[in-house]
Amino acid sequence: MAEQYVSAARFVITCEGWAVGLGFSEMSGFNSTVEHQEYSYNGRIGNVHTKQFGRPKPPSVTLKRALDAAGFGQLFAWHALARANSPLAKVPATFTIMDAAGTVTANVLLENAWCAKLELDPATAGSSNVVMMKTTIECDAVLLI
Repeated sequence: MAEQYVSAARFVITCEGWAVGLGFSEMSGFNSTVEHQEYSYNGRIGNVHTKQFGRPKPPSVTLKRALDAAGFGQLFAWHALARANSPLAKVPATFTIMDAAGTVTANVLLENAWCAKLELDPATAGSSNVVMMKTTIECDAVLLI
């Protein structure tokens, strides 16, 4: 049986308490990393070097979309809670990947997600180019649903 690969056309973040999710046109990364620690000791057979599991970094997803007032306001309010160290900033969120037909191809739960970074691409006054905004969302854990 041939494997079916995921075709991504749209990315959606939906947080608990939001009426609707926010759609994104680009994902520049989805990361989950566990650092390693080097351990060295002198044993019976001489100097021994090993690598052990270290501290896990918060999983993160970086997404990009065109700037609009409603979406920017929603993300900015969420980011402001995180900057203020408010416990309300950490909420359960769903990250969904959809294909061109709107069919869900992948769905994960982001436990205790927060808006860690929010940035706007450089823009020139008077230009007809669409201004893009990029956000990085971090969480405590990722669960496949």
